[in-house]
Amino acid sequence: MNPLSVSLPVMQLVAGSACISFAPILVRVADVNPDVAGFYRMFFAFCGLLILVLVRREWPRPDGRSFLLLLLCGVWLACDFMAWHRSIALIGPGFSTLLGNFQVFFTVFLSWLLFRERIRSHFILAVLLGFAGLLLMTGIDLAGLPPGVRTGMLLGFVTALFYSFYILTLKRAMACQQLGGASAMLIISVSCVVVLGLVIRGAGVSFAVVEPRSWLALAGVGILGSTIGWSLLSAALKVVPASVAGLTMLLQPALSFLWDVLMFDRPTSWFEYAGLLMILSAIYLGSFRPSRS
Repeated sequence: MNPLSVSLPVMQLVAGSACISFAPILVRVADVNPDVAGFYRMFFAFCGLLILVLVRREWPRPDGRSFLLLLLCGVWLACDFMAWHRSIALIGPGFSTLLGNFQVFFTVFLSWLLFRERIRSHFILAVLLGFAGLLLMTGIDLAGLPPGVRTGMLLGFVTALFYSFYILTLKRAMACQQLGGASAMLIISVSCVVVLGLVIRGAGVSFAVVEPRSWLALAGVGILGSTIGWSLLSAALKVVPASVAGLTMLLQPALSFLWDVLMFDRPTSWFEYAGLLMILSAIYLGSFRPSRS
């Protein structure tokens, strides 16, 4: 493949990853109930996706099985947001996003467990490297960490687990030939909004958002992160080689961590930066697939 032919898609991939990297930052800035944040970010995402679908004339026409799978994707995504947004509040947007990207390991393991897909030797190395990097960031004495940090880390891993459920379910839903990416996300966003709305009502939490800053942040995370960022990624991933895509998309957790340091003055030692590099390397290694003709 001519390198020049993929330069624009790679730029789209970089831009999409950068857009999505602001998602946890904007959730932190919104400073509202975690489930309310998830509800409104997906509501704004739905509005953006609806406009995109109408402009493209890509109205969803899934078969019955794919439609049910997409609804289930919305449930997994709602659970992902409920865990992730709480993790952001406890350990910050950068660290929580890194832990959420451990979905790479859960996805491979679940693929082996449920579908008997082969686990390659480099995956074991990636897992070991990832957890070694995690220990550099937290210290070896995990029991000595403050309870809030331990809870935030646990929620980060729960985020990764639910996101792996989401990815595996979405992969099977997208087998429908009459289903475009934007139209699939439109159905998912509706399902996610309904689930989060029911959770909020059941918990007796108010839907009210008072601060204009919060509204702007929630609109930003819905439109910038979920609509624009996802659209750029989905367009680029169709043509960019998998190895290049995997490496480029590491910008998302790396930039989220950087924004956390710059915007919220996160104290970070050189050991933590070394751990960050090890985790990013592990995520790439864990997601790597050999090229096929």
